[in-house]
Amino acid sequence: MTAAERKQQIVEVTMDLVARNGVQATTTSRIAAQAGISEATLYRHFASRTEMLLAAMDLVYERVFRVIRTPEGNNSLDRLRGIGSYHAGIIGDDAEGFVYPLFEFVAAPPEAGLREQLAARQRIAIDSIAAIIEEGKGEGLVRPDVDSGQIAWELVAVYWAQDVSYLMGLTEYTNGARGQQMLERILTSISAA
Repeated sequence: MTAAERKQQIVEVTMDLVARNGVQATTTSRIAAQAGISEATLYRHFASRTEMLLAAMDLVYERVFRVIRTPEGNNSLDRLRGIGSYHAGIIGDDAEGFVYPLFEFVAAPPEAGLREQLAARQRIAIDSIAAIIEEGKGEGLVRPDVDSGQIAWELVAVYWAQDVSYLMGLTEYTNGARGQQMLERILTSISAA
């Protein structure tokens, strides 16, 4: 394995362990054992356990940002609808999903030292959605008086409600139809039409 491949393996193993065991139980000994390497090898690629956890958090947010950036559409409102559909479609997908590790990072205790970094990444996600709403204003599709940050947060709340429902096994609330209905109510409320 090249150094870059080994580092990526460590990040993926760390994210998987966080998803299955939580941040506190994701120790360097577990990461090393799962990766089939020594702890000394871990430290050839990362200066600390915190760096490993932050790299895993980055991988989680790569997946979050993929949800935001992937949907195409004729306009901003179509893209916002696409984000909702794409999100609903990958909630339980192991290859693209991010729900378990994301919420384990959210649940990590303050002493883990991850909250500020987590908050910074979440702000970027919210700001990315707010930028799409701003585009909608420029297209004349979204009312100019709409608070884009507030609406972005409301949309994220829809996605998080679906995520929490998935984590709780409430599959009747994770399907695309319910989430899309909530999304449509928000989009209708901001529509310039």
